[in-house]
Amino acid sequence: MSRWFQSTTTVKAPSMVAEEEDAHLQQVEHALLQLLNDDIAEADRILKQHNSSYHHLGRGISNFIASMLGVEKELLKDAANTLHLAENKTWEDMKKAQASPTAYKSSIYPPGTEYLLCYAISQLTSAICAVLSGSVTEAIKGFYKLRKAYLTLDGIMEIESNYLKKRTGSREGTITSSSVPIAPISQQAFANTPPSNGQEHQSDEKTSLEIPQSPNGNAGTQPLGLDRDVENLSLRPTRVESKLLDIDPASVGITSHTDIFIHSGTRLTYGILLVVFAMVENPVFNRILYIVGFKGDRERGTRYLWQAARFNNFNSAIAGITLLAYYNGLVGFCDILPTDNWADDDLAGWPRARCKVLLTDMRKRYPDSRLWKMEEARMHAYDRNLAAAVKILSDNSDSNMKQIAVINMFELSLTTMFMHEYALCARSWIQCAELSTWSPTLYAYLAGIAYVELYRDARESDPTAAAEYKKKAMEYIRKGPPLAGRQKVMSRELPFDTYIVRKVAKWEERVKLWKVDLVDVIGVSPLAEMILHWGGLKKQDTILLEKTLSVLKWERVTHGDKFQNDLDETAIHAVINAAALRNLERRDEAKDILTGKILNHDKTEFKGHLKDDWTCPSAHYEMACLAWKEKDLEGADHTAKVNECYEWLEKTQKWGEEYVLNSRMSVKVSTALNTVRRHKKIMGM
Repeated sequence: MSRWFQSTTTVKAPSMVAEEEDAHLQQVEHALLQLLNDDIAEADRILKQHNSSYHHLGRGISNFIASMLGVEKELLKDAANTLHLAENKTWEDMKKAQASPTAYKSSIYPPGTEYLLCYAISQLTSAICAVLSGSVTEAIKGFYKLRKAYLTLDGIMEIESNYLKKRTGSREGTITSSSVPIAPISQQAFANTPPSNGQEHQSDEKTSLEIPQSPNGNAGTQPLGLDRDVENLSLRPTRVESKLLDIDPASVGITSHTDIFIHSGTRLTYGILLVVFAMVENPVFNRILYIVGFKGDRERGTRYLWQAARFNNFNSAIAGITLLAYYNGLVGFCDILPTDNWADDDLAGWPRARCKVLLTDMRKRYPDSRLWKMEEARMHAYDRNLAAAVKILSDNSDSNMKQIAVINMFELSLTTMFMHEYALCARSWIQCAELSTWSPTLYAYLAGIAYVELYRDARESDPTAAAEYKKKAMEYIRKGPPLAGRQKVMSRELPFDTYIVRKVAKWEERVKLWKVDLVDVIGVSPLAEMILHWGGLKKQDTILLEKTLSVLKWERVTHGDKFQNDLDETAIHAVINAAALRNLERRDEAKDILTGKILNHDKTEFKGHLKDDWTCPSAHYEMACLAWKEKDLEGADHTAKVNECYEWLEKTQKWGEEYVLNSRMSVKVSTALNTVRRHKKIMGM
C-alpha cells in the first residue's frame, strides 16, 4: 500500500466504532437538513452536541452556507476558521479509521474514505472562502486547496468507477470519472500533506446519541402552478439517464448509509467543481486554473449533480440547490439555449421540465425552506409571470436566516425593477442596503435610478412631487461611487462598481458643462439599461416590454435633443431597443436599429473617456440572438442562420480587449457557443 498506509501502522490511535460514527453522520445530516428547512436553532443545537469529524464539518458547512448566501466578509472569515478546524479533525480521523479494526469497513471504498471525503469538502469550502476574501494571496492559497480537493475527489471517483466496472461488466470507458489517467488513490489522495496541528481538539464524546428519523418528504403546499408542467413526468426527478451512471446504486451494492454518503457527496462536490471551472471566464482565474491543470466540463458536472440529487439526504438537497442556481441563475440568464426536440435531455443546457420536477420534489421534502420558494419565484419570472414571482418573494421575506432574507430581498428588488414598479423598487433597494454590506454602490445607484423614473413620470404633471423625486435621485446616485471598492474579488473591484463609477462620473462632467442638476443630464433611461444587464427583458411579458420601449422615448429626457447626435447615448438606446424588440418578436426592426445605429460604425468610435464601451460587443451578441431566432422560421435557411449566429458569437468572444461588464457578456457568450456547437453536432452540420 502507500506510504501513508505504512506510516499509520506505527500510530496508536484510539479505536473507532462504526455504529457510533454512523450515528454521528446521521445526526449531522439531520441537523443540516433542518438548517435548509429554516430551523436554524434546532440545527445549531444538534451540531454543538458532539465533536466528531462530522460535527466539525457540519458546523463549518453551516457557517459556509451563511457566508455564501450573503457573501459577507466577517462571515467568510468565521467560516474559514471553522473549516480549518474541520480539516484538521477529518484528517486525524481518516488515519484513525485506517488503523482501527472496529471502524467502518466498506466493500467499495478503502477504510477512512468517508473522512477523506469530509477532508476534501472542508478544503473545497475553505478554498471558496479564500477566493472570495478579496485577497490575491489568500486566493492563491485557496486554489492550492482546490487542487488538492480536486485530486482527492478524482481518486475516489476512480475507485468507484473501477468497482462499478467489475460489478456491471461494463466495457472499458463506459463509466469514467476523468478524461485523463490519474495515479492510484493510495498515492494521490491519501498521500496529501496533512494540515498543520495548530489547534487542540476535544475528544469525541462516547455517550449514546439521539438519532432523529430522516426526513421522509412530507408534502407541503404544492408550488403555485408547477403541477401543470410535470403531469407527464416522473416525480422522481433524480432518475436521469446518464452515460456515467445509468444504473440504480442499490443494484451494485451502494446501500449502506456511509457508502451512500460517500457516493453522493463525491458526486456533489466533484460536479460543482467541474461546472464552476467550466463557467469561469475571469482571465486571472483562467490563468490560474490552467497552471494547476483544472479543466471544467458542464456536461459531466451537471450529470454528477443530478446523480447526487437522487437520494433523500443533505448531499441531495445541496445538489438540488446547486442545479437550480445553475439553471435559473446562470444558464437561464442567457438568450441562446437549445431549441431542438432533445433540449430537455441536455443537462448542461436548460432542461426546464426536469427543473420543475426537481423543484416540486424539493418543496415537498422541505416545505418550510425559503430557498425553494425563492427558486419557485425565479421559475415564474422565466415564465414571464413577474406578478406571481413578486407575490412569492413578498411572502418569503421572513426567513430565520438573515442571508436568505438578503437574497430574497435582492430578487424582489430586481423583479420590481423589471415590472417598472419604481416606488417599490426604490424602497426594496434601500432595504437591501440595510440588510447587506456586499454591494452598497449597486444598491444606492439602483434606488437612485428608480427615483429618476419617478421624476420623469411626474416632471410635467406634478412639479412638487417631481422636485422631491429629483432630490432623492441625486442623493442616492451620488451616494454610490464613494462606496465602490469596499468589496473585491482577487483584488479587483466588482464589475458593477466599475460600471457605476464611470457612469456617474460621465454625468458629473455634464453637470459642470451644462450648469444643470444631475438628474437633468441623464440620457437614456438608466433603469431600462439595468433591466437589460440583469436579464430582465426575457422575463417581461408583452405589456412590460412595451413599457420598456416607452421609457426609452427621448421625450421623457429633460434635454433629449442634446443626446440624439451623441453616439455614446444613441448606441445605448439602440441596444436596449433592439433587445426589447427581439423579445417582442419584432426581429426586422431590431436588426435595422443595430445595423443602422451601431454596426455601421467602426468599433473604435465607441471607446474613449467615460464612454459606455459595452454597446458595440452587445450589438454583435444581439445579432447572434436574432440569427438564432430566425433559424427556425418558415422559409429560413436553417444551416446558414446557425452559422451566422456562430460567426457573430465568435466575433464577440474574440473582441480582443476588455470592456465594462465583459464578464457578464462572457457567461452568455460561452453558454451560447456551447449551445450552437451542440446543435451543429446534433444536426450533422
